Amino acid sequence: MNGNLVLLLDIYGELLSKTQREALDMKYNSDLSLSEIAEEMGGVSRQSVNEAQRNGEKKLLELEKVLGNAERLAAGNKKIGEAKALIEQISRDFPDERLARLSGIIDEMEKLI
Repeated sequence: MNGNLVLLLDIYGELLSKTQREALDMKYNSDLSLSEIAEEMGGVSRQSVNEAQRNGEKKLLELEKVLGNAERLAAGNKKIGEAKALIEQISRDFPDERLARLSGIIDEMEKLI
């Protein structure tokens, strides 16, 4: 679940409040405790940090439910993997420079995603 929330934070983080975004960023990307995050945020209470994180996570999940960007990204990555495997299989049977170029293009597309 945490890996999914990190991805959702990357995709939708700018749609959260600054407090929610910062609290979740420190939790997932810096691995800070509630106390450490509270201190970093200017001495707010741990309860405030916990509430910001809980509300931010809820909003991230709601955004994904409506928009589905992470799901589409995962599906696209799966299809890229399938295409790369197929190109590799065909290349073994029928070596062709065009397949190598196609594989390179797919690698570039994967980096863009």
